[in-house]
Amino acid sequence: MRVTSVCLVGCVALRAAGAQAQAPTGQVQGTVRGETGAPLEGVSVVAVGTHLGAVTRPDGRYVITRVAAGTYQLRATRIGYTSREQSITVVAGEEASADFTLPSAAIALDQVVVVGYGTELRKDLTGSVGSVSSEDVANISVARIDQAIPGLVSGVQVQTTNAQPGAVMRLRVRGTGSLQASSDPLIVVDGVIGADLNAISPSDIESVDVLKDASATAIYGTRGANGVILVTTKRGRPGQITFDYTGYSGMQDVSKHIPLLSGPEFARLYMLNPNHDKSVTFAHPESLATTDWQDVVYQAAPVRSHDVRISGTAGATSLMLSANWFDQDGVVRGSDFGRGSLRVNLDQGLGERVRVGTRVSYSRSVGNQVRVNTGYGSAGGPVTMMALRFAPTIPVYDTSGKFSGPLLAGQVMDNPLAIVDLRSDKSTTDYFIGNAFAEYDLVPGLMLRSSLAYTSRSFLEQQYTSRQLQASLNLGQANLDNTKGSTWLSENTITLRRTLAGKHDFTVLGGFTAQETRSVSNGEQGVGFTSDELGYARINAADRVTGTSSLSRSRLASFLARVNYGFAGKYLVTGTIRGDGSSKFAVNNKWATFPSVAVAWRVSDEPFFRRLAPAVSELKLRLSAGRTGNEAIPAYQSLAAWSVGSPYAIGLTTFNNGATLDRITNPNLRWESTNEYDAGVDLGLLENRVSVIVDAYHKTTSDLLYAKQVPYFTGFDSYLANIGKVQNRGLELAIDTRHTVGPVQLRLGGNLSLNRSKVLDLGADREFFLAGANSSLPNIRDGAIVRVGEPLGNFYGYVWDGIFQDSVEAAHSGQPGARPGAEKFRDLNGDGVVNSADRTILGNAQPRYLFGLTGVIGYKSLSFSYIVRGVLDFQVVNLNRLGMETPGGSTNMLRSVLDYWTPTNHTNAMTGLGIGPDNSRMSSRWIEDGSFVRLQNVTVDWAVPPELTRRVGARQLRLYVSGQNLFTATRYSWYDPEVSSRGTGDRDLGWDDSSYPGTRTVTFGMNVGF
Repeated sequence: MRVTSVCLVGCVALRAAGAQAQAPTGQVQGTVRGETGAPLEGVSVVAVGTHLGAVTRPDGRYVITRVAAGTYQLRATRIGYTSREQSITVVAGEEASADFTLPSAAIALDQVVVVGYGTELRKDLTGSVGSVSSEDVANISVARIDQAIPGLVSGVQVQTTNAQPGAVMRLRVRGTGSLQASSDPLIVVDGVIGADLNAISPSDIESVDVLKDASATAIYGTRGANGVILVTTKRGRPGQITFDYTGYSGMQDVSKHIPLLSGPEFARLYMLNPNHDKSVTFAHPESLATTDWQDVVYQAAPVRSHDVRISGTAGATSLMLSANWFDQDGVVRGSDFGRGSLRVNLDQGLGERVRVGTRVSYSRSVGNQVRVNTGYGSAGGPVTMMALRFAPTIPVYDTSGKFSGPLLAGQVMDNPLAIVDLRSDKSTTDYFIGNAFAEYDLVPGLMLRSSLAYTSRSFLEQQYTSRQLQASLNLGQANLDNTKGSTWLSENTITLRRTLAGKHDFTVLGGFTAQETRSVSNGEQGVGFTSDELGYARINAADRVTGTSSLSRSRLASFLARVNYGFAGKYLVTGTIRGDGSSKFAVNNKWATFPSVAVAWRVSDEPFFRRLAPAVSELKLRLSAGRTGNEAIPAYQSLAAWSVGSPYAIGLTTFNNGATLDRITNPNLRWESTNEYDAGVDLGLLENRVSVIVDAYHKTTSDLLYAKQVPYFTGFDSYLANIGKVQNRGLELAIDTRHTVGPVQLRLGGNLSLNRSKVLDLGADREFFLAGANSSLPNIRDGAIVRVGEPLGNFYGYVWDGIFQDSVEAAHSGQPGARPGAEKFRDLNGDGVVNSADRTILGNAQPRYLFGLTGVIGYKSLSFSYIVRGVLDFQVVNLNRLGMETPGGSTNMLRSVLDYWTPTNHTNAMTGLGIGPDNSRMSSRWIEDGSFVRLQNVTVDWAVPPELTRRVGARQLRLYVSGQNLFTATRYSWYDPEVSSRGTGDRDLGWDDSSYPGTRTVTFGMNVGF
């Protein structure tokens, strides 16, 4: 209803604006061309200081109508080109002409960059900001915008830890700065803080700006320590109302298949194993058929997207209406994701001094998930693991038409297709985000802005596990989880812009913000159903129903100020300060202050430098320092808490609603603080056809929010405290070049990022361990370590040293259970015994190098673009192999087991028949190099010539074919080295344990405008 009302208001405003324009007017027309003389489409031509403007058509022409008589300064701009201006006089009833020629530029210094609570010209930036425009990712077919930017911005890591449709991404800006609080960057969409990128259509987004250093992020205070990603959605373009359709359709496929044993090979090894289960035998293994469970479970999956947009400006009204539908099936049967969204962006001028506007969107997402990364032991296994381990001699269905069971009656394994068909996991998310604002020019150069934002997110997950599956223990189980959260945010700022004596430029910002977040959740579980027919729809039909609920609220109040000063356009200073008060922290630490300062010197504007280096068109040196914070923990953590619902007994009577003390109070709990220093160089050569940006940074996060262990006699396991420090140091390099050779236009670029993290302090502790296998079977303990002096993400365990070749070697090894054909581990300390003292750091999940290579090659109306991304020098724990390298086992194995050890085949890579890996030890045998270079995107685009588009009545028409993840060069043996089965956290990153397989995608799309 709200969206409909806003649409009606916008349409009435457009009609009213048109009705008011009755005074005698003229018009301006012209053509915009590039350096080669070719017409440029999509150039914005506006009359500076007014709402008058238009966008060029494919033939480069534009027309601005209803222009009142007078003299105007016209400005023509397009991203990737140097803007041009000229003065023009309009006479009532006549037509004026103004043509432009825009030279290409590697870095547009007059490009407007979004920063916190405002915008700046790129040439005036003192902080480190990376930008991605809608043109950079226009033809990249993705579900969410962060999937389109890997490899485009230095210092930013975007990782697909779970390729399941609808899964969240792992985002890191300049490394990881926290142990147990969130290290995710702050997401701000159209000024709304904490927005959800998964609920926003990428086609609605105009630009993405990444604030990286403390000078840029300190304006966000307690939430800026992990970087800030500012997303700006599209507005109504200058000119007449236009209708645009953008859509694509494509297919996805599993990026690779894992090589497994065939049915005859599996049966032959099984029978050769002297310890095989005699209840199952194979008399003639060579005659057996093979069931390829990967082919059964995996599929070629379609992906589709449709987007329609109405956009334009009439008088003082600018309106953009859009609707989008995205639909993606998963390559694992039973998984999918769909999202529908509506958006209204309205800007209205009320006279010369007042402007109002709104940004409103609503989306609904519905996804079905399959079980991956979880469901071990009695749960019957993840579907991706069962697709690899279920015996290839078993058919999909038995003779009665039911799903076949495992090879052995005692195996706790489910048929992979049964897991898909007999288990449901549906999630529905409704997301509303709205922001209304008003701007009032008190006097020229002094603007008051007030905005009120509201977001609401409702999440419902409905699960049912059939009685036929192991996880329900023949009972059937239903789960309902419902979470509702809402946030309101009020922001009020005043901005003063002044130029004194023609050389002193001041921009002063001050403001106050207030925010409140509420969250309500409840869950129900039903166990014991007489039928699977109704599933979670009748959870009250279960024999036993239990429930939980929670309610939380947090508030944040802030004061902020920023001063930008420039002298003669050459010497730039930015100072920022923000004070935050949060209800999340203890009474002694409610408030904290976060300052920053940055200076920049445009050396290239100095007269002496022009004489020394005429080929250097831009040279700017930057220095910044500042402090930011991190409050990303749940509410009430400083308070003592009780756990309600615990069972207790009095005599022989048991009660189920007891309460136990669950958390110790901490009156000194406060947020994490990050001090960061940055030094940067912006270099432009040959009239900015070549640009180079270099940044070096050093940041230290202190007062880490850390669950410190306490003695058991206290009655608690741990308490949350501010203990420890983490350091990140790094270097970033970005290069962009533009060349024109006759009708051929080239844009080539690249970026490189290096980050080194180190734990500096853990209070009185030196290290702590993490269980390494998701509490699963096999159950490796202490597989990851956090240690002072080392980076986060370290793997910890024994050094694998091959296979014992004879009994003499085994007897003298000092290793318990040693025997010929078994695994051998290295005695690192040389004491003659292999025990826990011989464990060491085996690898690290954090990449040391990130790089991206981009290119666009255009010839007339054709263009070819690519993105190549590299992530180097990191390791992955491949736990999938741990359960699939037992020669002669009763589940399917990797083909590598065919080269098993025997007394006559002294291989040093594979154990003997029936001798499995030691699943109680984490060892270097499972550590693999995860480094990869990936062809992230390739797109071929054809802008249909205007003479053809006019035949179908279109303003423009573009056709393209695009490929995602087409090729990955890596030594990693499994599906995808980017995986992380334990989520997006940093302490236990890099464990691959029955993950969702990576995908490659090819899409065909079109953009048509009327």
